[in-house]
Amino acid sequence: MLGGCWVIPMFISFLPIMQGWNNIGILDLIDKRKFSHNSNSTYCVFMVNKPYAITCSVVAFYIPFLLMVLAYCRIYVTAKEHAHQIQMLQRAGAPSEGRPQPADQHSTHRMRTETKAAKTLCIIMGCFCLCWAPFFVTNIVDPFVDYTVPGQVWTAFLWLGYINSGLNPFLYAFLNKSFRRAFLIILCCDDERYRRPSILGQTVPCSTTTINGSTHVLR
Repeated sequence: MLGGCWVIPMFISFLPIMQGWNNIGILDLIDKRKFSHNSNSTYCVFMVNKPYAITCSVVAFYIPFLLMVLAYCRIYVTAKEHAHQIQMLQRAGAPSEGRPQPADQHSTHRMRTETKAAKTLCIIMGCFCLCWAPFFVTNIVDPFVDYTVPGQVWTAFLWLGYINSGLNPFLYAFLNKSFRRAFLIILCCDDERYRRPSILGQTVPCSTTTINGSTHVLR
């Protein structure tokens, strides 16, 4: 999967651009835009044709976006089913005094942990989609409106996508205690105050008692 994250971008960006496939059919328009600027400047004209714009946007954004939506719909349905099953088990197996069984407590805690993790990923993926959606929508629309989208709009949408990368550390730190603790350790130069206390390092008081000639340790 990690290798695919490197190979797929190479096939949709590096290889087609190096081969000039993105310029097929629009070379005259590119030359016209070059001559419309000062020939002595270092102005770079980057334009893509309709097939490349659609293919690149679909593979890089729309297909992953659709898969994420389907995955989170499945997670939501499964979480609701598990929550309903846990409630039914608690009602059927609850003792007379109303105290929950240890197994039920473990299932409930596990369900809450999984739900929180799903919400964290949902927020992170949601921010990714919101930040990059304007760019990829414009990337498809621009070739169909004769490349009339202003350069300032392109720059703003591109930087909005870059901002998403800057938001990720803050999102992880805000939504996940483990990440927040790790960031604090790194930023505070491995300060022991932010490390999780080790069970092995804790001292547990104990005492001894003798019953019927046998010595027992009480903790």
